[in-house]
Amino acid sequence: MEKDRIGSLLMHHCDFAKKLSSDERKQIVARLRDNLDVDIEVGNPWDSVEAPDGVYRTDGWAVIPEYIGESSCLVFSPGAREIWNFSSGGALLDFLSNSPALEYYVCDLACSFLLCCNHHDYVIGWGKAQQWVANLS
Repeated sequence: MEKDRIGSLLMHHCDFAKKLSSDERKQIVARLRDNLDVDIEVGNPWDSVEAPDGVYRTDGWAVIPEYIGESSCLVFSPGAREIWNFSSGGALLDFLSNSPALEYYVCDLACSFLLCCNHHDYVIGWGKAQQWVANLS
C-alpha cells in the first residue's frame, strides 16, 4: 500500500500539524460526503463529472492557505488515508513552502468547503469555496 505523502513529509516536521485519530478521520469522510457529496476516499474527486470546474494556477499551493487565513484546517492527500489538523493557513503555507510539490486537499472542521490543488496545477473548490475559486481566474 502506498504511504500517505503528506504524512510521510510531516513525520520529519511534526510541529506543523496533528494527525487525526481513525475515528475522527471517519467522521470527516462522512461529513464531507453528507455536506458536499464528495467522496474523498476515491483517488481524484476533482476528476468526477459532478466536480466543479477548476482554475489553472501554478501558485495554487500558495493561494489556498490565504483562503484559510487564521482558521484551523484539515489537510490530506488523495485517498485521505490520514487527515492532519493544521492550526492556520500560515502553518499550512510554512509546511507547503518546505515540501516538494504535491496534490493536497483542505477543508474546514465543519466541512462546509473543500479545496484541492492537484498535480495539474488546478485549484478546485466545493461548497463555500466554489465561488472563491471561480474568482481566481
